[in-house]
Amino acid sequence: MWKAFLNIFKIPELRKKFLFTLGILVVFRIGAQIPVPGIDLARLLEMNQHGAQGGFADFLNLFTGGARENASVFSLGVMPYITATIIMQLLKAVVPSVDRMLKEGPEGRKKFQQYGRLGTVAVTLVQGFIYARGLINDNATGAFLAVGDSAFIVIFTLAVTAGTLILMWMGEQITERGIGNGISLIIMAGIVARLPHSIVRLFAGVEKGGTDPMNLVIVLALFAVIIGFVVFEEQGLRKIPVQYANRTAGGASQGGGQVTFLPFKVNPTGVIPIIFASSLLIIPIQLAQWFGEKFEIFKAISANMAFDKPLYMIVYFSLIIFFAYFYTEIELNPHDIAENLRKQGGFVPGVRPGQKTEEFLAYTLSRITLPGSFFLGIIALMPNIVIKIFNVPSNLGYLMGGTSLLIMVGVALDTLKQIESHLMMHHMDGFLTRSASKKGY
Repeated sequence: MWKAFLNIFKIPELRKKFLFTLGILVVFRIGAQIPVPGIDLARLLEMNQHGAQGGFADFLNLFTGGARENASVFSLGVMPYITATIIMQLLKAVVPSVDRMLKEGPEGRKKFQQYGRLGTVAVTLVQGFIYARGLINDNATGAFLAVGDSAFIVIFTLAVTAGTLILMWMGEQITERGIGNGISLIIMAGIVARLPHSIVRLFAGVEKGGTDPMNLVIVLALFAVIIGFVVFEEQGLRKIPVQYANRTAGGASQGGGQVTFLPFKVNPTGVIPIIFASSLLIIPIQLAQWFGEKFEIFKAISANMAFDKPLYMIVYFSLIIFFAYFYTEIELNPHDIAENLRKQGGFVPGVRPGQKTEEFLAYTLSRITLPGSFFLGIIALMPNIVIKIFNVPSNLGYLMGGTSLLIMVGVALDTLKQIESHLMMHHMDGFLTRSASKKGY
């Protein structure tokens, strides 16, 4: 493994991509420590240590790498961008003009991305305002604001909006000039950055008697087993054979008759359904936390949508399954795949080209998406169960299981595969396989 890591620095192009990605992530972690102007950070952290934080706050901190508890300029992270992306993807599925825009080529995709950025600004302004109001309410007990309420709302909303837009730009730069998916890597970096702090809190809890050491051993073993299952599931493939008809020109056969495969992952959507479902659930829970005392509907949501409540688990599980099918349909459209195969002269053995191939692909995708989505839902709910049964601190439970675990494993595997492809092009050993030259062929 160390040899493969050192090989990264032997390829100039890969070394440049790797260092660029690492530099962007370092900037992200520095920005997560910079509070918004007008906040006494020492008093805010003191208030958080005395019980203002909880399961919901720990869950939100998970996606921002602790920037939220610092009231940082990156407090909202990339979640507004993800929310805007969900809205755009839904519009693509239900509004024909948006779908036609994407089919116009690079210009259409550029317009689509621009609308997504504008949507991110709108979502960030709304969430920033709501979060600012929540901090003002907390200020009654913490007294950590150094400016008036109205001025603070304006300053905070504009600051976190700028922070989210910077993170969005940084993610796009990583995707274009670095390694891996930039937005996913930023989320993963925030999760990994929380690990040392959570481990310290965990052992402090064991020393104080708040956590049973035996429960700790059981939970760590359980997480190790879950990691194994996640890696196994992420690597699972359903290969559909595709044969191409012989093509003749002047009586000579030209490259026909070869058999290839369409590789469909058991979990074709990766961690996207969990990220989408989490970002949507944050909105009603956030509103319930901050406006529950004034409005009955938010009070009801707050009472029934706590992380350990059955309603929350059912809604979360259902949203994951929905987005798994929804995103699979968008990214792996059976009609488009069947049409491309027909144009290229390819067919699935035993299946007629055209409509029958589309139906076969749709049936196959639905069968592999169902267990994949159920697996995602079960893993995502695992921290809620572990926290409740084994009395593990919520910050560690959300960090080492469920959503965070899937994100870390999924993003790490995707990034390693990209690095692997660069290494294999230069006939060097990779993280996952050995180079072809050393296998003897």
